[in-house]
Amino acid sequence: MARRISALVLGALIASMIAAWPTAAPGEFSVGVLRRDGVLIPFAAFDGKTWEVVWPGTDIRVPLPISLGDVPKRWWGGVGPEAPWQAWLADEVKRPLKLLKPVHVPIFCGAHLAIATDYRGEAPTEREPTVPKDAVATAGDVTVLPITQVSVNAPDAARLIAAITDEFNEEETLATKSFTNWFHPYGPTARSTMPITLEAFYRATDTSPSGDFRTTYIEAVRRYPAGLGDEGCGLITFVRGWVTEYQGRKPIINIGARVTFCDRADVSFIQPFGRVRIERGSGRGRGAGADVYWIYQTSSWRDEFYSVARVTPEEVRPVLVVAGGGCPKEPAK
Repeated sequence: MARRISALVLGALIASMIAAWPTAAPGEFSVGVLRRDGVLIPFAAFDGKTWEVVWPGTDIRVPLPISLGDVPKRWWGGVGPEAPWQAWLADEVKRPLKLLKPVHVPIFCGAHLAIATDYRGEAPTEREPTVPKDAVATAGDVTVLPITQVSVNAPDAARLIAAITDEFNEEETLATKSFTNWFHPYGPTARSTMPITLEAFYRATDTSPSGDFRTTYIEAVRRYPAGLGDEGCGLITFVRGWVTEYQGRKPIINIGARVTFCDRADVSFIQPFGRVRIERGSGRGRGAGADVYWIYQTSSWRDEFYSVARVTPEEVRPVLVVAGGGCPKEPAK
């Protein structure tokens, strides 16, 4: 009888200890990028209301923890150190991640505090300044929804180019005026006759209380023939940005232009990882009263950033941008 009572007491004690373990509250989660070599870089946390940066990132003054148990609890965000992580790979494949140990990884000219995992993708290219990303990874109460990559040859691509042409021309003119001692060899009229080519086309449709809206990200270029002294690498105008379409309303186009050469120095490109839909209250239908966020990377030849942007029927607004690593820009000669 005494043994039975002891077992009951022990069971109750274990149950109380389990109940006391910290768990993520509904709506709390952490986000990171998963590199092709299996390195996880956490960069943001959501506490149910706001986004925050909790991981130390590129701060080289922060010492590398010896083991996962030595990682300060605050770095994990509200989900805590015990929350399991999963990767959201292409084609909506979800894969659990086993965290192994903290590591410092070189990214461009710096280093980033990260975590080695049991994931292995294709072998990354050697001697590259950074490693491609295969997925977004999360821990906590969140589902990552896909962002569709649309073919730049799709029938809707031509319609999209027509929709942005006026804004493209205006932004290109503004970009040419940003130089102090240089003038574009082609005037506005000549520039407007050059074709625009779509190079990246990503899209997702979400629901607001008033109906569906569609968010599109684009990258597009206008190329010019190489001139004397260009060494075969002519000018281009590179444009990137957002198009928001809502039923019964003219599309909202928010793009920016940069005039550069075909080597595309200082041009940033996007890699969307997915989007999350966060309900603002309980007892509502799917999509009603929800905030939608895109999670993505922007990178150039010398740096990379991990970002979260809120998308609505009115605008796309970044809410968090974290530096992944970079190299200083060479001074102009």
